[in-house]
Amino acid sequence: MPRRRAPSPFSLLLLPCFALAASPRAQEPWLPKVEALIAARVQKPDAVGFSVGIAQRSAIVLAKGYGLAEAEHMVPATGATMFRIGSITKQFTAAAILRLVEQKKLSLDDDLSTYVPEFPLQGKKVTIRQLLNHSSGIKSYTDLGEVWAKKQPLELSHQELLALVADQPFDFEPGTDFAYNNTGYYLLGMVLEKVHGTSYPRVIAALMQELALPHTRCDDSRELIPGRAQGYDFEDGVRRNDAVLGMSQPGAAGMMLSTGEDLVRWSMALAGGKVVKPESYAAMTTPLVLKDGRDTGYGFGLMKGEAAGKLVILHGGGIHGFNSQLLHVVPDDLHVAVISNCTQASADRLARDIVRTVLGIQKTEAKDLPIPADVVAAAAGTFTFAELGMDLAVTAKDGKLFAQGQAEGQGRFRLQFQGEREFRAAFDPDVKLVFGADWKSLTLHQGPGVFAGTRK
Repeated sequence: MPRRRAPSPFSLLLLPCFALAASPRAQEPWLPKVEALIAARVQKPDAVGFSVGIAQRSAIVLAKGYGLAEAEHMVPATGATMFRIGSITKQFTAAAILRLVEQKKLSLDDDLSTYVPEFPLQGKKVTIRQLLNHSSGIKSYTDLGEVWAKKQPLELSHQELLALVADQPFDFEPGTDFAYNNTGYYLLGMVLEKVHGTSYPRVIAALMQELALPHTRCDDSRELIPGRAQGYDFEDGVRRNDAVLGMSQPGAAGMMLSTGEDLVRWSMALAGGKVVKPESYAAMTTPLVLKDGRDTGYGFGLMKGEAAGKLVILHGGGIHGFNSQLLHVVPDDLHVAVISNCTQASADRLARDIVRTVLGIQKTEAKDLPIPADVVAAAAGTFTFAELGMDLAVTAKDGKLFAQGQAEGQGRFRLQFQGEREFRAAFDPDVKLVFGADWKSLTLHQGPGVFAGTRK
């Protein structure tokens, strides 16, 4: 589930089914370039398969699977192959909550205890709104290190999963700060279950039936699901099956499967007022601004950021063996979805390369200037990024600088000097790191996020 960092006998009111326009049109001039870009990416050693969807001006332009859905038996990925989407699930959960708000079945300012009284709030009030925008302060179970790692292969009940964090102190007073939180969205799934009187997977199934999205659903580790892709890791040059994760655990924070085509159809429906009302979508896409003026970039299940210099509404996902990105480039009415079934093959980077190719925008070319000795000495150290729940170590070797996140699975990467106090990541020039004037702070720009770090 990301980094910074399901609904049964139905009480849900079903509306008439509809399908989004997908009529073919004359081939876009950029389409062969995009196809060549994806084909080249699939050939790289860390890639296994991708599901890609592109839509523009209410029409599906590309909806295909590439590479392999399952490597051991060489099963090709098709447009109907379903991949885990991780935290893109959160926008489905948020939209389902806002539909209940529109129906006056709950309020954003309702206390969580009204719907999930069994979760101990330690004398604090936590609202639905705070769960949606990650300002609740509740400990995220995915930040528990070994405590959670030992449980990951298991199918856990609500009671068993919440027990992991029930006695954990809050990270901060509700409403006073921001920290990406998977527990919060898991709890929102329980709110949906309480109001609908059914399971989260059935709530989602009903919504997907209404929207005519046949290849989007909740995952289940024990169920035989035709067309489901296998996930992989690429470690030390070797492709491996992903580690086992009980799919009850991500819940409403990250348990869904989908395809590139279904995701861009969903994105068009959501932005077009066919899932929630325009005012609800505006709430989803309006970032929380804290009392101290910090803009978190995060609304309700959606983020506001940029790609290729353009305004985008987006959310990515990362879960065992898979990662994903769904972008809506607002000025160009362009929707791009990429899902990868290998942890190390970045869906976000491919999605952004697709956006640049479609819009004819050149990729950022990073400088790689020699680093003055005084800059090397000043930059080295460890920086804490509270919002990300991680430390980043900056080290020097042979006159070069390297950075590495202090968490399991974080690789070391070289920093390319751009002059002054700015660096770019060698693996991706869109990742920018800027040191403060006193070298005691470090700002990380990655994807839509801007994260402030302080020297330890």
